[in-house]
Amino acid sequence: MAQLSGEYVARSLGWSQPKVSRIEAGRTAFTVKDVAGLLALYGVADDVRAELLGSTAEDTGEGAWTVRAGDFPHRPDATASGESVTRRVRHHQTVVLPGLLQTYDYAVAVAKAAGAADPHGIAATRMRRREALTAKGAPRHEVVLDARALLLPVADMALVRRQILDLVDTAASVRRLDLRIIPLGAVSPVFSVAGFTVYDFRAVESPPVAWIESPTGDLYFSASEDISRYAELFTALQGAALTADRSVEYLCAFAMDVERYLDPLKSARPQAGGR
Repeated sequence: MAQLSGEYVARSLGWSQPKVSRIEAGRTAFTVKDVAGLLALYGVADDVRAELLGSTAEDTGEGAWTVRAGDFPHRPDATASGESVTRRVRHHQTVVLPGLLQTYDYAVAVAKAAGAADPHGIAATRMRRREALTAKGAPRHEVVLDARALLLPVADMALVRRQILDLVDTAASVRRLDLRIIPLGAVSPVFSVAGFTVYDFRAVESPPVAWIESPTGDLYFSASEDISRYAELFTALQGAALTADRSVEYLCAFAMDVERYLDPLKSARPQAGGR
């Protein structure tokens, strides 16, 4: 529980105290924006936030909405709920590794590069949330990762190599994780201009929600036609990627050869004794 006073909530959100009391008592209508503000302030986990926002949007007839990010002190400390509300998570990334798959040191480096105020706090939260991969009743996680995300230059070569090898161990040992890699230079008949996550929830009354994260706001979709488009796109991306087994093999080889990709000028430097 967040254990925040009504006065603190009202002050943080720019609301009146009576509005907070009416919403808590269910005596007034509320918007997606109202719910988003409360969830961010309370530090609710991403999947729970998506489910509650999707249900609220369905009630209000909103099929897509934007939520501003990073305005509340509790958001970086959001942790996984005790029991997952999702049964399946589909995630595609083109630029950066999903937080759920990052090591502590790599998460710190990513958070620093993104300008986070508390990189170590964010990394600690991500380590707690990694437990969602192996917890009892954990949802199935399907991840399609563009190999270029492995080369994000936020850390030194040794740290990047350790992160890639951790991916190998995680992909090989976590039963409910399906990790597939689109190799460097592969000809792909499909692509996405942005990473996205699709949540399928356990509660039958909760509509699936697609989520796109950005530095200043999060974009959500719950309209059936939008969900269908993201589902089709994800299936196509899976088809363009290596199989799960071959992806593990690719990551092993990639880790051993990562220096060639992260230090492309090395081959252009004159060798000792050369001209």
